[in-house]
Amino acid sequence: MKAIRFGLITRIALLVVGVELAAFGALGWFYTDRFSSAADEHLRSRLLEVGRMIANEEMAVGVIARPGLMHQLVGAPLLSGMAIGGNGRVIVATDPAHLGRQAVSIPGFDPRWIGAAVPAEQFFPRADALAAVLQLRGSVSGTLLYTVVVTVSMAEANAEKQAIAFWGVAGSLLFILLSSAAIVLITQRLITRRVQASLGVLKQVEEGMLDARIPVSAADELGELQLGINSMTEKLATLLKEHRRNAEELRASSRLLDSIIDNIPNMIFLKRAGDLRFVLFNRAGEQLLGFNRQELLGKNDYDFFPREQADFFTAKDREVLAARALVDIPEETIDTRGGKRILHTKKLALRDGAGEAEFLLGISEDITERKRDAEELLRHRDHLEELVATRTGQLAEAKAAAEAANHAKSMFLANMSHEIRTPMNAILGLTHLLRAQATPEQLDRLDKIDGAGHHLLSIINDILDISKIEAGKLQLERSDFALSAVLDHVRSLVGESARAKGLEIFVEGDSVPLWLRGDAMRLRQALLNYASNAVKFTEKGGITLRAQLIEESGDELLVRFEVADTGIGIDPDKLADLFQAFEQIDASTTRKYGGTGLGLVIARRLALLMGGDAGAESAPGRGSTFWFTARLQRGHGIVPTAAADADADAERALRTLHRGARLLLAEDNAINREVALELLHGVGLAVDTAEDGVEALEKARVHRYDLILMDVQMPNLDGLAATQAIRKLPGWGQVPILAMTANAFDEDRRACVAAGMNDFIAKPVDPPELYATLHKWLGKSAAELPPSAPPPPPPPPPPAPRPDDALVLERLAAMPGCDARRGVGVVRGKVGRYLDLLGRFLASHAGDMDRIAAVAPAERDEATRLAHSLKGAAATLGLDGLSEIARRIEFGLRGEPATPYATLAEDLAALRGGFETLRATLAPSG
Repeated sequence: MKAIRFGLITRIALLVVGVELAAFGALGWFYTDRFSSAADEHLRSRLLEVGRMIANEEMAVGVIARPGLMHQLVGAPLLSGMAIGGNGRVIVATDPAHLGRQAVSIPGFDPRWIGAAVPAEQFFPRADALAAVLQLRGSVSGTLLYTVVVTVSMAEANAEKQAIAFWGVAGSLLFILLSSAAIVLITQRLITRRVQASLGVLKQVEEGMLDARIPVSAADELGELQLGINSMTEKLATLLKEHRRNAEELRASSRLLDSIIDNIPNMIFLKRAGDLRFVLFNRAGEQLLGFNRQELLGKNDYDFFPREQADFFTAKDREVLAARALVDIPEETIDTRGGKRILHTKKLALRDGAGEAEFLLGISEDITERKRDAEELLRHRDHLEELVATRTGQLAEAKAAAEAANHAKSMFLANMSHEIRTPMNAILGLTHLLRAQATPEQLDRLDKIDGAGHHLLSIINDILDISKIEAGKLQLERSDFALSAVLDHVRSLVGESARAKGLEIFVEGDSVPLWLRGDAMRLRQALLNYASNAVKFTEKGGITLRAQLIEESGDELLVRFEVADTGIGIDPDKLADLFQAFEQIDASTTRKYGGTGLGLVIARRLALLMGGDAGAESAPGRGSTFWFTARLQRGHGIVPTAAADADADAERALRTLHRGARLLLAEDNAINREVALELLHGVGLAVDTAEDGVEALEKARVHRYDLILMDVQMPNLDGLAATQAIRKLPGWGQVPILAMTANAFDEDRRACVAAGMNDFIAKPVDPPELYATLHKWLGKSAAELPPSAPPPPPPPPPPAPRPDDALVLERLAAMPGCDARRGVGVVRGKVGRYLDLLGRFLASHAGDMDRIAAVAPAERDEATRLAHSLKGAAATLGLDGLSEIARRIEFGLRGEPATPYATLAEDLAALRGGFETLRATLAPSG
């Protein structure tokens, strides 16, 4: 059944009617009830008034028996009335039959009307009657006079009430009908028409008439609503126009994009992520594959490619969809209707706002022709490479010849220096040995021999320095140093010769930070060259060593070093020639002052290596100022105390101050161990030995030592690892541990410091350097020495001298590659012990060549260790030739990549030859 639908106006009218019915119903009931109550109250008050008048004797009690009078007095018809005396008998009654009778005996009389406890006024309503019971008392005495019972008719009153209620209801209904009709008419006029007009305009807007507007006739709520609809319609029209414009622009952009994609020379395609079917293909793709778009769209790779290719493409597509980056496929072969083509493809997954892949975009470039061109170019390049290789071979031969010449030059300088240094070492060594039993006159001559020898050695060292600098093999070190120590050292080195000529030496360096970082040794060398020349060419006055800060940028410093003198001076036009190798201002200076002219060259080359330059300022007769600059860094350190340099004789200090100090010597090579023991026992030190890092660690656990000498390369546990383990032992944090190594390069030093070592002693051991270093570190730990150290065990007696020892020593001095003087020096001049050590060296190392050759390539470290041990032992005994060959073998095995064993065969053969020569030299005469 279709539901009844009421219009808006009908619903409003029904609502109004319902509201009015409820309101007027409640109001009518209220006023009807009040009217009925008022009428009843009025009747009762009239009855009470009649009773009061009877009690006050304003009228006779008999009035209650007269119906007409009572009707007038009360306003309602009298049905019955009686007055009952105090004895209960009726004394007045409308019905004469009741007179004199007991009231309770009269039919219809209610016993509740009389009695002592009865209220003075009672009313008993009945259906159409009202009974009033009044007790009348005297106004003065208060004595009960009568009990009056009056019953009046309520028919007229009730009829009047019903009439009033009827006309009230009728009037209300009429008012409701009229007001509802008025409301409907007014609503029809004020709302319905305007709403219908609004709906009509909205219909027009719906049909596309966006300029239609609702006429607003009143500024009420509906008018506000109509204004809101008009505003919304206006905005909607604007948005719709914007939408249409955007849609048109989007269509134009789409057409442009389609045109661009279609005209791109590379194949562009788009696949759905779900089924990998093509949804877009450009014209280049059609031309490349030989299919038109209608054949391609909605298909997948399996529809027109061989299965193997389709599997490859599909697998790549799945990788792209899983990845979140562009996937580049440099090369893929594809079958087309025109044949096989080679493509370079890039693929990317296009994702929605949730990050899910929707499409797969691919761009493919046909590189078939480029590939063919590249192959053709490669063929031409191979031919060109053949031509270049031929020319390169010719250039390589020329380069090899040049390198051979340079190598020959370096070998010549090295051999020359070696050949000169060998006899010079013998001269200086024998001079040192002769001092012990020389007379004063002989000492003077020995001093001259010693001075000449050291001068010759300085010339050789200058030549080698120039050779190293030119070959790029001179490496600068970087360490912290005190500038004052460098300047004071230079002053002390030239001080004796300056004092001999009556010259004063001044030092000025206050403008430069106290601590610097750089190569202190090379700075000292350059300054010493300048200072030596200044002393040489100055007869009177003084010499000033000066350091000035030129530039400063954070920790980077540019420092200018100067040596100014009051000497003979130089012509300005000749200053430039001073810094050329082997140049002198005048040949006469060589005869008068000596020199090779290399000192200034070395100073300038060192300055250039340190990021600076060098030069001179001078005038004849007015002195000269030689300068060089160096780029250094701020350093850090502790200012040395004067007490640290108080005793220059380290050997004597060890004997007197540290006699009995207990040392641990960790050295795997027996020869090096013997030499070190000879030197240590010679100054009164007690020494325990360990042949590897494991033994050193075990002895450190058990004994307390004042200092440890630790070889770096040892079997089982090397010196670095052993040092780290010892440092972890209780009480070993501050005990000096000194490295003994033949590899004193920067990286080796850094490794030693990192392992916890305090200092370095280079191999082969130089006795003065060893003693100075021991004195330095034993002095720092002197507070930890026991109060009375036990005397060390006496050193083993040297072998008894043999008759032909001197002859063997002469043969060794003449043997190429042997520095016998230095070898004898390391055992403190004991020739017999030196020759004994050489014999032990032959016995323990003669088989090293075979052991190195027999070690498998996988055990290269063992072969490297053997070569290193051989190199150190040979160098200690002055066998420089054998040491150099062993060094080449060690570096070849240590290099990356390592030198093949076959390539080392020549060096191994040279080692065998060197051992045979040594064996023959040591063989007894006769």
